[in-house]
Amino acid sequence: MNRVFLFLIFGAVILFAETEKPFQRFTALPILGYSEETKIQFGGMLLLFFRPPAENVPASSLDFAVYGSQNRQWQVLFSPDLYLLSGRIHADIEFLYWNWVAHFFGIGNSPSWSDYSTYDMIRYSLEIPVETDLGIPPALRFLRYGLILHSEKNTTTFRSGHEELRPERQSGLRLGAGYQMILDTRNHLLFPEKGFYAYWKQVFYGGKYRFYRQTLDLRAYAPLFWDITLALGFLWERSTDNAPFDMLAFPDGIKRFRGIERGFFRDSQQEILQAELRKHLFWRISGTIFYEAARVGPYFSAMNRNDLHHSVGIGGRLALNRSQKLNARGDISWIDGKHLGLSVYIREAF
Repeated sequence: MNRVFLFLIFGAVILFAETEKPFQRFTALPILGYSEETKIQFGGMLLLFFRPPAENVPASSLDFAVYGSQNRQWQVLFSPDLYLLSGRIHADIEFLYWNWVAHFFGIGNSPSWSDYSTYDMIRYSLEIPVETDLGIPPALRFLRYGLILHSEKNTTTFRSGHEELRPERQSGLRLGAGYQMILDTRNHLLFPEKGFYAYWKQVFYGGKYRFYRQTLDLRAYAPLFWDITLALGFLWERSTDNAPFDMLAFPDGIKRFRGIERGFFRDSQQEILQAELRKHLFWRISGTIFYEAARVGPYFSAMNRNDLHHSVGIGGRLALNRSQKLNARGDISWIDGKHLGLSVYIREAF
């Protein structure tokens, strides 16, 4: 049976509160949807914005979201996105509580939709990435560097499905620390129309399992005709093969290879290509057309011998905060010419 991840309704009501134009204090929206993984999903999101100290400094914000599902899945997200010292220090902190029923399809690039194990996972995760340009000459302020701290308590219980698909490395405490390096010439952080972005990070983990993860993220943006923006992205990610199954490399289905079930295909490495055309249509509404390709593998040469998975789709955007160019988005995709998928989130996919 095809798995259809189709959200029916996103945001029945959206509240825009403006105390002094053009600055907007908050946005609140309910979430109601449906997918095969969750059945009926319900919840709400609140975004608070703080007035920036200068016009060219992004506004700090607090994101708070709570939602559950008919399958007794729950998620709580609290994410302060802080710009300090006139934007020279940026900390995008995320605390996540995740009590979720999910599927494990095994390791590899071409799993079966019908063969999986079901597991319950409870996660308490805190990630603190801090980046800055302190110490960098003014002419090179497009370069940034920083530290990453990650702490997670994970309890996973497999309860049904194929015994041979259950991974050896599951629950445990994960303590990670690493670094990040950034080159960023984009003209806007949330909705760029031109520029280039390059991101490299390595995070080393201790606790029950010792492993490391590394990521290379490249993006380019260019204006075309009729106020259309072309966005291109490439992601390469690697986890050492002794990482827990949920910390291997795989598309998340929300930002990378939208519409696929999270972790449907996974391995030690992945690469993802993305291309998107973006255009403002009217009022707070924008539209997109996109293409994505992804594959995973145990090591680089094996991964590049594997077939690519393909996805094409269209999306809609609703500006929650026009001055900050913050959008709510819904993207519907056709995956490998067989499966319908849809992702709903805030901010752009890449």
